Amino acid sequence: MTPRALAYLLFTLVLAGTFAGIIAYYFSRKRYDRVEAPKHRMLADDDPLPDSTGSRREG
Repeated sequence: MTPRALAYLLFTLVLAGTFAGIIAYYFSRKRYDRVEAPKHRMLADDDPLPDSTGSRREG
């Protein structure tokens, strides 16, 4: 194995390790609620539910 190929292999392994570390950090159970909260907040219904009687306020 040439030094150039070895450097290429080591650089690739460092990049793969860094990527795996980022994924593990981002999707860890400790951060799950914090990461998922904006998605659930965006899907939450802001409008109040209509009355069950069907009456509408006007005015």
